Amino acid sequence: MENISALHAVKEELTYLNQMFPLSEFVDHFDTFADGSFPSHWHNEFELQIMLKGNAEYRVNGTRYIVSEGSAIYIAPEAVHMMKALSSNAIGYNVVLLPQFLTNLFQVSNCEKYAAPLTSRHPEAFVITPERKEGHVVLELLKRMYYAESTHTAYELFLLEHLIGIWRNLLAILPKAASVSEDSSKFLREQRMRTMLHFIRKNYAQPITISEIAAAANISKSECFRCFSELSRMTPIEYVNQFRLLQAAQLLTSTKNSISDICYSTGFNNTSYFTKKFKEQYKATPRSYRTQNLL
Repeated sequence: MENISALHAVKEELTYLNQMFPLSEFVDHFDTFADGSFPSHWHNEFELQIMLKGNAEYRVNGTRYIVSEGSAIYIAPEAVHMMKALSSNAIGYNVVLLPQFLTNLFQVSNCEKYAAPLTSRHPEAFVITPERKEGHVVLELLKRMYYAESTHTAYELFLLEHLIGIWRNLLAILPKAASVSEDSSKFLREQRMRTMLHFIRKNYAQPITISEIAAAANISKSECFRCFSELSRMTPIEYVNQFRLLQAAQLLTSTKNSISDICYSTGFNNTSYFTKKFKEQYKATPRSYRTQNLL
């Protein structure tokens, strides 16, 4: 299974197994990310990632989680999240599913109550470890999904069977909400961050200012800085550059476009500056990176 997370997750648009079964699987090879980290992003699907090798740090809506080898993390739909390897050669297997698929399935089965975590989006995230029996089952089912070939007999049914088993066991270990009342300021900041990330995704190829990013969410520049500091641990412009360089890295390995074309198509207006920033982030020039990582 190829490493396609950079192609899909940051775009907030995932390619599904088929449109009637809105599930996507992919493998993260963290060493292919700049500094082993993947920038803040969000998508409508909930996500499960099991660390097959190494350890990783996740920040979900500003909260830090450590996922050790053999453990996994659940991330709620629309949660703003980023990840960073804590060891070399870290590898994670991801399963993402549009929540409406399960909620519809539970509805026609008269089991709506089991969809509550998906509709409430709580918890935002939690780590799944093998200590509890149900956690062990979830991890084993994820491993089976990873090792199964798409040529497996009735592959879609195989995945559906495992997803239902995973969800049934997740329900037994979901952490309880600390309070019924929601931190409205935190929720508002997350909502604003999603709007600004979406704006950047749509406009990264053009010149972007902090004023424009802030205006996309109808907030001040100072609040824009607070959102990025809390939820992405970087400034807005640092995020824009990281996003642009990520897009450039994808184009270098998936197209034959010239380096100058890639530079300008990803929002940079100077090839020397592009090469400098790319080398800072990927520890290689664009040309060397292309040679080393051709698909």
